[in-house]
Amino acid sequence: MIFTTWLDRLLETLRSPGRAPALKATQTAVDPATGGERAMIGALQREMAQHPSQGLTPAALYGILQAAEEGDLLRQHALFFDMEEKDAQIGSDLGKRKLASARLEWQIDPPDNPDAREQRATDQAIELFRALEVEDLIIDLGDGIGHGWVNLELPWRRDGALRIIDQPKWIDHTWFQLHPDHRDELRLRDGSMNGEALWPLGWLGHRHKAKSGYISRLGLHRSLVWPYLFQNHALGDLAELLEILGIPARLGTYPRGATAEEKSTLLTAVASLGHRAAGIIPEGMAIEYLEAADATGDAHQRMLDWCERAKSKVILGGTLTTGTDGGSGAYSLGEVHERGLADLVASDARQFAATIRRDLLFPMARLNFGIDRPERAPRWYLDLGETEDYETLSKALPVFVDLGMKIPTWWAHEKTGIPEAEGAEPILAKATPAPVMPGGEEPLPGAEPAPAPAPDDAALALAARAALRVTPPRRADYAEIQTERLGLAASAAIDGWVTHIRQELDASLDAGHDLATFAGRLLTMYPDLPPGDLAALLGEAMTAADLAGRYELETNQGLGGSRG
Repeated sequence: MIFTTWLDRLLETLRSPGRAPALKATQTAVDPATGGERAMIGALQREMAQHPSQGLTPAALYGILQAAEEGDLLRQHALFFDMEEKDAQIGSDLGKRKLASARLEWQIDPPDNPDAREQRATDQAIELFRALEVEDLIIDLGDGIGHGWVNLELPWRRDGALRIIDQPKWIDHTWFQLHPDHRDELRLRDGSMNGEALWPLGWLGHRHKAKSGYISRLGLHRSLVWPYLFQNHALGDLAELLEILGIPARLGTYPRGATAEEKSTLLTAVASLGHRAAGIIPEGMAIEYLEAADATGDAHQRMLDWCERAKSKVILGGTLTTGTDGGSGAYSLGEVHERGLADLVASDARQFAATIRRDLLFPMARLNFGIDRPERAPRWYLDLGETEDYETLSKALPVFVDLGMKIPTWWAHEKTGIPEAEGAEPILAKATPAPVMPGGEEPLPGAEPAPAPAPDDAALALAARAALRVTPPRRADYAEIQTERLGLAASAAIDGWVTHIRQELDASLDAGHDLATFAGRLLTMYPDLPPGDLAALLGEAMTAADLAGRYELETNQGLGGSRG
């Protein structure tokens, strides 16, 4: 594949950067040997743009596409430029898709567990991109969506001991051709059959995988050329129909023996009557008006509408994002189309990021800091803002935490898009109400707030049952929750018994009874102990055991049927 070949050539050049001509001059501007403009570059700059869309027919279009597959890209990409300029639908939809990526915020991160060199390479990349017009760069790379590929030239310069890149320069697609023996290798047109190989380190070569295929067939414009052609023909026919619609046909008659000059005079008069409604004819001639045409152009309009919808589907993945559906459409369906567009933009952004990291950030990291593996280069990406709904997370996370899930804080920050505080940065905290003294008195200076009351057994039971209703727990989770709940309930029941016994002991001592008398009283106290708590506790335990057994039985049946 060309990516592997190009990367191999790039790595080979980086091993001996002193012999790389791209570090001294751009390939399309200056001859590094003479310092002057090369003849073949001058010829390319003096070429006038071609417009193959003029008078385009299905046969001519097929010939253009066939020639591109054989290596001649000139007319195909000239046609693609015409399509974007002449067709408002194609131009606006492609512009919308490009700008959707260009408006995103860019970020640069070091690789995982970076060392000192990798961190310095990341810092340099951040400083470089702050000086570049990143939005222009993304819009230029967006040309690859329609054309399938785009080449931006990289101008290198020195900044002290460092080598850095200035703003990448967009180069016309018509300046390139395919190698006759390698249909995925782009070369500069120099008049030869093979063309001139592109200099490693000199190009930001983006191949956009809008669809699979060889480089000549990658672009979306290959799918758009037919709706474009059909719409132009339908529009021309409709314009011709509208020009004569409502105008009655005129039929002129001339007498026998009329001369050629008289016939010409009559024809001129008949033609003039169509729009001017006035004219003169020689005596003896006549003009007859026939019934006016009554066509409405509905068939042409249906063809135009189909072409518009087809183009929107190809570029944006739907029609409800551009209003070409012919109606308002359902709100839910419009949301589906918007999500489809968001998926396309996300794919575009990831592909742009991969190209920038490979052809721009990795060479700088290798030349300046000796980083020899592409995967250790700084990571460049566009922030898609893919965060979860705050309200949904705020309701779900406490439940999962109560169930014992160990959720790292970085995951919550990533899902919400909320940055994590660094160092001594002030952070938001839950407001603490001022303590209030009994009776409504003002709090004493420096008084600590009163601790919140511990939840009683009923509140704990309700919380446990609510958590269990949220999601089917595993058996181990269920046992853990029930054990904790029953332990709390047992503790509360025992505390009640101990309190009752202490009250009886105090009453016996106040009455002057000795320990032997109290021991006898203790044996008769059992019927007076509150049995309700004990009975409720035993009932809860039996219910928990029954549910746990049912859960285990159902789980075993779901996994492999009942076991004998």
